[in-house]
Amino acid sequence: MNVHDSRAIEEILINSGYRKAESQDDADILLVNSCTIREKPWHKAISETGRFRKIKGIKDNILVGLVGCVAQQEGDNIFNLLNGIDFVVSPDNYNSLPEIIKKSYVSKTGIALVGFGDGSDDDFLGLKSIYPSESSALVTIMKGCNEHCRYCIVPSVRGPERNRSIESIEKEVRNLTEQGIKEVTLLGQKVNAYKHEGMIFSDLLIRLDKIEKLERLRFTSPHPRHMTKDVTDLYGQLRTLCGAIHLPAQSGSNNTLKSMGRRYTREEYLDIVERLRKKIPDISISTDLIVGYPGETEEDFKETLSLIKEAGFSSAFSFKFSPRPGTPAFKLDNDVSEDEKSERLSRVHEIISKQEFEFRQSLKGKNLQVLVDGKGRLDSQLSGRGENFQIVNFQHSKSLEEMFGKIVTVEITEVNSNSLLGVAVEK
Repeated sequence: MNVHDSRAIEEILINSGYRKAESQDDADILLVNSCTIREKPWHKAISETGRFRKIKGIKDNILVGLVGCVAQQEGDNIFNLLNGIDFVVSPDNYNSLPEIIKKSYVSKTGIALVGFGDGSDDDFLGLKSIYPSESSALVTIMKGCNEHCRYCIVPSVRGPERNRSIESIEKEVRNLTEQGIKEVTLLGQKVNAYKHEGMIFSDLLIRLDKIEKLERLRFTSPHPRHMTKDVTDLYGQLRTLCGAIHLPAQSGSNNTLKSMGRRYTREEYLDIVERLRKKIPDISISTDLIVGYPGETEEDFKETLSLIKEAGFSSAFSFKFSPRPGTPAFKLDNDVSEDEKSERLSRVHEIISKQEFEFRQSLKGKNLQVLVDGKGRLDSQLSGRGENFQIVNFQHSKSLEEMFGKIVTVEITEVNSNSLLGVAVEK
């Protein structure tokens, strides 16, 4: 989502007469797009903004702005944390950036523009043009979240759920595919909870599947509570829906899930996995996991380890619990020591790494459909992602210029730690 927002900011400013600088040394405006989902990225955003601020002492007339979720979280307070920042703008106010920048050149004090939009179609940032180097695009279909998981700061910094009309989404996707985009990923904090004027998420997927020039459709991140049968039934049926899904579990313990406010059980999560595998047996399922949540016992943690094995995750983003200000979990007794969190995270990584490699090994000798988007590690290689989201570097007789944006059948011949190697099956 932050990648999409950065791209949208870029388009907004270019359309207002600015051009993208080759480096920070050439820039007149320096922006930091920030995340605050955990404590570490918050600190990173503050540190990076502070580093940019120092450049102002060397070069005249430079503006430094902080955008993104830290901007929404801190608002005016950012000027107390960092002297010399010119403006802070939250995600729902990016269309106002050109105006804020103009005001900042004459303002004696920092400008803060935060708050949430009304959820109208104009409130969603859609890309109108693409670069020649792009074959995939991100499309926002909803904003915010009403789930209120007890550890999550998203509702505070992204606001309540607001859904875009199907007509507006379809128009953007059609426009992108007319310009050469082959793959679209639908974005939302709780993307599969989408609904608008009686239309639900499965209706949207079916509608977009009918766009002839669209070849691949993905979405992230769904919430297990909204992964209903009408959605899972579309896997293996829709022409464009890829055989890969990122499905955050967070924990394998019912006790911990209840404490987190996730509102589904381990059994319900595994039922979703079973339904998906019945539709596409070799589907790639990745997840998010939190270890060391307040009150998590060793037995609770072992339930997470067993869920990893039972679900057969092909990869996972796993983190130690990070208390976020303003969330209910922030007030809980953080009773799992840092050493214990680190030890548990290490055990998770060990199992996930093994399963990730085993998943790649299972693809050896098989054919994957790979969307070409760049060069491989070697000069003779092309690179792209399979429908299962795996990176594939492969030999092909034609150049990148000839093959960019095309889907190629590739036989997998070798497995690396982070990618697959193969040879194009040329007709």
